[in-house]
Amino acid sequence: METSIFTSIVAASSALFGVALTSFVQSRTQQNNQQFQYALERGKRESEKAEKERVLALDRLATAHRQLSIIGREFSPTTLDIIWRADMKDLEYDQRYLSLCQEVDELRAIAGLYETSLAEDVEKIYGQMNIFWGNFKNLLRLTSLGEKATPSISGLDKSHAAAREIGDRTTSIKRQLTELAKRYRTDG
Repeated sequence: METSIFTSIVAASSALFGVALTSFVQSRTQQNNQQFQYALERGKRESEKAEKERVLALDRLATAHRQLSIIGREFSPTTLDIIWRADMKDLEYDQRYLSLCQEVDELRAIAGLYETSLAEDVEKIYGQMNIFWGNFKNLLRLTSLGEKATPSISGLDKSHAAAREIGDRTTSIKRQLTELAKRYRTDG
């Protein structure tokens, strides 16, 4: 009888040990699967986030490029000549300038917050815009007072110099934007 009791105890113990071992293995497998799924989901979310950030960055670069095109055109010698010959009034010119300042403010925000390598050049454009505005406004005032429009009239040469500087800087920054866009595209 002792053998049968001993056999029963060993069989029951083996069964319990087998159940415990199976339960432990299943628990570890389930835990590993959960960790794998979590890592997979986290990687997917990070990838989606990186893609969204890349798209937003490219959109900001496109916005900055458009703004630079507007600024470059509005402060060009050609536009200077067009506005001057159109006999634009002070208030009209001021409103036009303030409208352009909104464009450059957004450009300054993009450069200052996201593409800091461009910030110094953008600030120099803003400074040249102010020089252009002041000199061109003086030019408009003098012509409205009847001074003859000649290349030597006060403010014309400084307006032209500021316009050239703005044009050069907008071209340079647009090239930098193109390089940044290439990097964003290849990083994605």
